[in-house]
Amino acid sequence: MKNNKCVLIVDPFSSGSVFASRIKSLYGYDVVALITNPNLPQAILSSFIEEDFSMVFKYYSHLETVQEIESTLGKQPDFIICGSEPGVLVFDQLCEHWQLLPNVFELSHARRDKYLMQHQLMKDDIKYIPHYKSGNLKDILQWCTKNQFDEYVIKPVSSFGTEGVFFCKDISAVESAFNKLIDTFDYSGSKNAELLIEQKVVGTEYVVDAVSSFGQHFVVNIFRYVKQEINGVPIYRQMITEPLEEHPALISYIKSVLTSLGIRNGTSHNEIIMSATGPVLVESGARMHGGLGPRLVEDCNSHSLIDLSLMARISPGEFTDKTAMSPSLKSYALEYFLSSPDAGNLKEVNIESRCGLLKSYGFTVCKYKPGDYISKTVDLVTSYGRVVLFNSDREQLAADAEKIAEMESCGTLVNLK
Repeated sequence: MKNNKCVLIVDPFSSGSVFASRIKSLYGYDVVALITNPNLPQAILSSFIEEDFSMVFKYYSHLETVQEIESTLGKQPDFIICGSEPGVLVFDQLCEHWQLLPNVFELSHARRDKYLMQHQLMKDDIKYIPHYKSGNLKDILQWCTKNQFDEYVIKPVSSFGTEGVFFCKDISAVESAFNKLIDTFDYSGSKNAELLIEQKVVGTEYVVDAVSSFGQHFVVNIFRYVKQEINGVPIYRQMITEPLEEHPALISYIKSVLTSLGIRNGTSHNEIIMSATGPVLVESGARMHGGLGPRLVEDCNSHSLIDLSLMARISPGEFTDKTAMSPSLKSYALEYFLSSPDAGNLKEVNIESRCGLLKSYGFTVCKYKPGDYISKTVDLVTSYGRVVLFNSDREQLAADAEKIAEMESCGTLVNLK
């Protein structure tokens, strides 16, 4: 083990599952994991690669966890990285405790709680979405009366992956969404005792992935989302790479947001709507882009989101050298989110055989096979697969995505029994 140094990864799920093997190949360090919550959805827990770690710790309480890790390792870890959204608060506590490149600790909850997030932007005079939080329906309806918008968004304060997000065109829809969500449990196992209500902002939604080091923010990549609204719920349909040079306003805005939220060291995944009056934050996650995003960046971009995320936390000097040059796209990528209008058992799966004929075809991610049960798609977690396209021609990319949409609507990609 080179220098016997040790890296602790908090919740190495989703895209964070790649960190351990990359750390070993880049730095040769030992890697251990901390699981903060064993009750996450199986789709998330199944991304954990246990054999990548020399040790796996479970979180009990801050003090117990610190003592167990230190006594087992014989020291504190040398480096710490956040692997996914559920681990953000514990990651912040441990960074602060061990003084390992912490973000601004006092703002930790504003990096997880979407109400506090918007409130922090408001305090710092940065463009924000009008917002309110309550566990009382009467109070929420009263806020709607005082703040009359064309449409509202109601959602849990700290969920992820569009879980529990409802678009509401009128008060009765707000009431219905409130009753569906209140006192239920979100994907991270937290009780929805209070709900967030906001103005629905209209515009194109973008992902801006950044990595920060000592308070300097470096935007690595931008994606544009295409979403579809079904029964008042936003469903991801496509995510498409965008050249950074086309979006100076997004880049400038997100840097002010990250400073406001106290993100100083490490990766952030930011969703922003470009409204008629300029960019406004939907939400920010103090961790790397989940799902396939980092892999797409790896294939298309001059810079690796994964490597930069590690450098910022493990080798800041290397990060400074690597970010002296601006990122550029080598080609465009499009991630198509497969969606099932119904639940049922699969009779046929023809995704690769059909989509593989497209000019831009890259790869398919679908773990389901004939006989398996798939859920109706109601959010990001229940999308049953992805088709990824690559092309240097944006028009061809869009045309091929349209062909996938046609095949999906005709039922030629999968058949249910």
